[in-house]
Amino acid sequence: MARYAGGIRLVILDLAGTVCDGPQDLRHLYPNDDGRPVKSPVICFEKVLTKRKIRADWPTLRKPMGLFKKQHLEQLLRDETIASQWRTVYQRDWTQADLDEMFTEFRPLAREVAVSKELVRPIDGVKEAIDRLREAGIAIGCDTGYPAEAANAVYKALAEQYDIRFDVTADSEMVAGRPTPFLVYDCMAKANVYPPQAVVKADDVAAGIWEGNNSGAWTAGIYATGNDGYETLAAAKPDYLIPSLRYLPDIVFGQIQPRVQRGELPGQSL
Repeated sequence: MARYAGGIRLVILDLAGTVCDGPQDLRHLYPNDDGRPVKSPVICFEKVLTKRKIRADWPTLRKPMGLFKKQHLEQLLRDETIASQWRTVYQRDWTQADLDEMFTEFRPLAREVAVSKELVRPIDGVKEAIDRLREAGIAIGCDTGYPAEAANAVYKALAEQYDIRFDVTADSEMVAGRPTPFLVYDCMAKANVYPPQAVVKADDVAAGIWEGNNSGAWTAGIYATGNDGYETLAAAKPDYLIPSLRYLPDIVFGQIQPRVQRGELPGQSL
């Protein structure tokens, strides 16, 4: 079978740290702010745990970043420091019922926090990058680890306040998430785009790069505006590393497109 040699037809973006919720100092609002991007989930996890007299610093709360948020919360509860505090406070281990109750509380919190004006504001250059890609006939997709309420609220706010819209979005509630490839495949199916070599997945967290790699799409790690830095993303082996989404069109048009047209595959060294 001949290798695909067409163009890039779909770019799939992560949300927090890639499109919005970028770097800023919000210690005047959140005293424990660690100064890093992707604050929205951390703020919500901190509130849910603090209500139960469980204390965790922001670096600990960030460790499972990229997972669907119920899985993220479960990984936090498995953290020995948090699990030990739980046993001290409640004289027992946490249960599935505890996890379910906490995630039920997380949902409306995430919807509220994620669309606050400080966090929903797009990262510099994002709209211009999306516009350049769309003008070239490339569909724009989005996948995220947020539950549906928070994701839909952010999509709505980005569209109404900043004229940033996605052609397709993955269903994080019903489709298996990172590091599996299925969120990418969900966007591909909705956009009617195939094969994976016609797709670019851009993400600021290693789990999202693994998702893209596992799908067979081209991957771009965004290291300066999101949760994971250069070294962490490099270890996930993306095809490209860029500081922010601002640079993605240049990579797509100047490097990925020519490679696709030569029949090259993602995951191969230059």
